[in-house]
Amino acid sequence: MAASAGGEHEWTDRFLSAALEPHLWDDALSAMAAATGSQRGQLVGFGPDGATFNWITDIDRSTLDRPDLQALHRPDLNFRLATEALADRPDIVHEVHYDIVRQGIRNDDYLDLCAELDIMDGCHTRLVEEDGAMIGLALLRSRTDGRTSQEQRDLFAHLAGHARAAVRLQRAVEQQGFALLAGTFETMDRACWLLDGSGRVRAMTPRAEATLLKGCARISEGRLSSARAEESRAILRGIRAVVDRPAQPAPPVRLEQADGSGLLLEFHALPEREWAMSFAPRALVIAREDASSDHQARILLESYRLTPAEADVAMRLASGMSRRHIAAARGVSAGTLKAQLRSIYEKMGCSRESQLVRMVGLLGM
Repeated sequence: MAASAGGEHEWTDRFLSAALEPHLWDDALSAMAAATGSQRGQLVGFGPDGATFNWITDIDRSTLDRPDLQALHRPDLNFRLATEALADRPDIVHEVHYDIVRQGIRNDDYLDLCAELDIMDGCHTRLVEEDGAMIGLALLRSRTDGRTSQEQRDLFAHLAGHARAAVRLQRAVEQQGFALLAGTFETMDRACWLLDGSGRVRAMTPRAEATLLKGCARISEGRLSSARAEESRAILRGIRAVVDRPAQPAPPVRLEQADGSGLLLEFHALPEREWAMSFAPRALVIAREDASSDHQARILLESYRLTPAEADVAMRLASGMSRRHIAAARGVSAGTLKAQLRSIYEKMGCSRESQLVRMVGLLGM
């Protein structure tokens, strides 16, 4: 089978070059779209929690990052994803299958987006599917392009083989980053966990393994968590903040250890690589002993007559946690937390949050 944009060797080189130099994916996808008479090509990845990357040619990347589009990666809204549930779904899904599932879509948001971008027609296929994650390849066609022909779908299926080999190569290359960093980890005397784009732990230091043995932190289904539900939820929020793009600052999470001492988890995003899939190292979680917590708590309880709950709120606030995260971690309402803070201010003789944070911080010195 010959492609209009080049011969077999040229296609092999085009896609494998994209795997080794990921910014070339745009060229490879554009060439695929042109060869099949389509306006746009797409490579998209989905993890257990939603989309991990979405590359579409000839489109402003900021368009795809709009907050109102993030909810459209659901099969009950997105007719392309809805075809995944079709019985006897073929390898190449196309307009005939889209017509079937569109009848069951009760929300027009994704249809409106397709009309806005002029991408109502086309076809797609799965390239990789494992561990709850999927990477797909698609042709997105305009009204002028019309529906795909059998010949165009056959060519797309052929080119998908090259794209699949490239995705597997890029995955192997990105995963090497974990092996390299894991080697560095062996020399680190800190408890650190290295996370991938889905937030799963892919490597850890010996000190981190020892921390797990203490029981205050654990790995559940590949994810860092705690034995306490509220702490696990706070950890998940911190991880999501630094793993999702664009990364956001995340407050530290304090874990209560069996001996009553505290362990602070800090969340750090690694430098972002454009055109990276979800297989590369994405974030780092670092644990440090909160050695001052016992001393701080004792003074807050004995000298300022704070209740245990109030002392915990004060120390969480001083550690950098937001009010919203403190309320969630403690399982209380915003109103209850506000009342606790008023009591803390009165007992400690301060009137502002910044004063409270400074006072608690000085107690640990």
